[in-house]
Amino acid sequence: MKKLFYLIPLAIFASCSAPKYTAGINSKEENTLAGANSSTPSINQADESELTASIKAVPTLTEEARQEIKTAYLNMSKSERKELRQLLKKEVKSISQVNKKEMSVAAVQRSGIDHDLKLAAIFGAIGIVALLISGNAFYIIGAIALIIGAVFFIKWLIRQ
Repeated sequence: MKKLFYLIPLAIFASCSAPKYTAGINSKEENTLAGANSSTPSINQADESELTASIKAVPTLTEEARQEIKTAYLNMSKSERKELRQLLKKEVKSISQVNKKEMSVAAVQRSGIDHDLKLAAIFGAIGIVALLISGNAFYIIGAIALIIGAVFFIKWLIRQ
């Protein structure tokens, strides 16, 4: 029975120590392994002005497209411009509301485990370790920690 108590934490520690993401990507090795010839452009041969990266989804317009939009807007009548501005305001509001909802969901997902669930796991682990150590004081500490962990776990279950 004692072997089982030592085997379970060992399995948990072993599973937690495994790498979450593994990557061994090297573009030069891939090109040589895939048999790429010199006629295919690689990342190193790309023009730096063409390479852009961003974490935001911001549309980019060329200067020609900007001029076309500007001339089309200037050719509109006053009532058409007013209607266009109202439609744009509605669209911006709807997009911002969607973004706010996504941000709140992303904040919960980013944190991983809920706070009460984390506390339940911590107190539960403390309680189990204290019970495994043995001794009158540790039995009391372990029991109290397990009760506190159970309370946080029940709080988490109620909210689910």
